[in-house]
Amino acid sequence: MSEQTHQKYPPSVQHGIPRLSPAQNGWKSVAIGKLVTEVVRPVEMDDDEIYTLVTAKRSRGGIVKREELKGREIAVKKQFYIQEGDFVISKRQIVHGACGFVPKELEGSIVSNEYLVLNFTDKIIPQFWDFLTHTIYFQQVCFHSSIGVHVEKMLFNVSRWYQWKVNIPTLKEQEKIASFLGAVDTRLRQLRRKHELLQTYKRGVMQKLFSQQIRFKCDDGKAFPDWEEKKLGEVGKFKSGVGFPELEQGGRHGIPFFKVSDMNLSGNEKTMRIANNYVNESQVKNLKLSPIEQESIIFAKVGAAIFLERKRKAKTFLIDNNMMAFIPNNGINYNFLFILFCKIRLSKQAQVGALPSYNGSDIAIIKVKIPCTGEQEKIANLLTAIDQKIELVAKQIELTEQFKKGLLQKMFV
Repeated sequence: MSEQTHQKYPPSVQHGIPRLSPAQNGWKSVAIGKLVTEVVRPVEMDDDEIYTLVTAKRSRGGIVKREELKGREIAVKKQFYIQEGDFVISKRQIVHGACGFVPKELEGSIVSNEYLVLNFTDKIIPQFWDFLTHTIYFQQVCFHSSIGVHVEKMLFNVSRWYQWKVNIPTLKEQEKIASFLGAVDTRLRQLRRKHELLQTYKRGVMQKLFSQQIRFKCDDGKAFPDWEEKKLGEVGKFKSGVGFPELEQGGRHGIPFFKVSDMNLSGNEKTMRIANNYVNESQVKNLKLSPIEQESIIFAKVGAAIFLERKRKAKTFLIDNNMMAFIPNNGINYNFLFILFCKIRLSKQAQVGALPSYNGSDIAIIKVKIPCTGEQEKIANLLTAIDQKIELVAKQIELTEQFKKGLLQKMFV
């Protein structure tokens, strides 16, 4: 089973040949074909009966409902029933991790022979198999058991797949491992739910704050002044980026020279911290560049990226000519302005054409309501505190996912 070096790996598969360590501590290396049995439940198609068709989502996203059709509407008449607890593999999409267990609500649904339906022998419990399918090794085995030149047209070779081996412990240990990893999954679900609730809470608070249903008061108990309507051009100034010669790119030290793509870098989700390109003092002088020193908000001003509505904080930087910076005036709370700016859909002001864009004058006329500086600060502090809680939970999710991933890698390889 040689590595298909010519093949481009899909995102769900880590590059490399599957390598299984020798089984230790009572574990055994067993061929996959000894762990599963194929299930075939043919459907006698009735033209007037309504059938539920399912699909397997990529990246081990599970088995989900696709559509309901009458028998006469189903082009492929050779179909098979699936039951709760079956493990289903999409033969054409398994290279992308399209597989999963059939949930109770999809009992009695049907699939074509493009799917492999499996049950398990007495050597493995389904819960243990479930965690096994999330390992790098299992994903690589599925990929290397598929045949084809193009990753989107590869077909699963079941016989080849059955020959690959996996390490498994006794049934009793399988149950203990599945129970522990199940507890980790429960914790992850709780954290994700908490993260979702905090985000919903923040949206609700923002709605009430910016509609002025909720108002703050001064520290002495007096009411703050009414909010004032202003144009963005009265709150700050817009500055477009400059050309960035290709020969000058690639620097690793100095002042960051941001491009639109830099907003995708890990760590730049809210504040721009890293860049793919930097320029030194000599370059700044020779190219007659003028770095923006003030705390600003940067965003795309040209191309499809403007419709993503991404805004980022930045300080002491340069931007290329596909970007624009909004520099707040004195007396405007920077954190408040960023929150307000993120609420504005700048893309509505885009000039329609082959290459959508807008300039500073297009968005400077957008009207916004602004509270006094004192109330700006209180609003920013409240929403920042909520953001910190959201980020904390997000970090807990990340660490728990890494912990689980590490366990899976150590246990199953």
